[in-house]
Amino acid sequence: MGLCIDWETSGATWGGDSSIKYQGISFGAIVFDSETFTEVESMYCLVKFNSNKYEWTEGAQKIHGLTIEYLEKHGVTQEDAAVQLIELIVKYFGTDSKVMLLGHNPEFDRRFTNQLLNSVEFEFSVERKNEEFTHIPLHHVILDTSALGFITMGLYKSDLLFERMGFEERGDHNALVDARQTLETCKIIRQVMNEVLAGD
Repeated sequence: MGLCIDWETSGATWGGDSSIKYQGISFGAIVFDSETFTEVESMYCLVKFNSNKYEWTEGAQKIHGLTIEYLEKHGVTQEDAAVQLIELIVKYFGTDSKVMLLGHNPEFDRRFTNQLLNSVEFEFSVERKNEEFTHIPLHHVILDTSALGFITMGLYKSDLLFERMGFEERGDHNALVDARQTLETCKIIRQVMNEVLAGD
């Protein structure tokens, strides 16, 4: 099994750790079969924005289309969202298995996942950094479709890569839709490679 996750956030710091200054406000998570890249179970969650701790940018809002007011009405607290995600992870990975992570920009998504889980004193990392937190260990192999797209097609931006895969053009970015397209990209590339290798 693997875990594909995608986050929409209140902003981004390019070249740095965005999760220090900005908050993860929605995520889509998919547990998948790592042999076939087939979806097993998914969840989508909106998270209330904490303006006392994080900053909000209009640039990010133009990408995801979410507002602070909408999140306040339809979202849950960071703590409640963290519990929901932990329950999904424990259901499929238990408490000791390493989680193989998939994302289009997985370190960005891992950091915001860690931000969320830190709210309930859990840590999502390859190596334990906070001895006081419960550790959810990551597998050392991180699956990255931005790197995959660049290696195979010279494309690393998600819009360009997903368009090449034949997916419908995106409007406002939805984290679960993006996670599904990330997973489907892996499935397509695996099928193409199998066909190419079978033809040799």
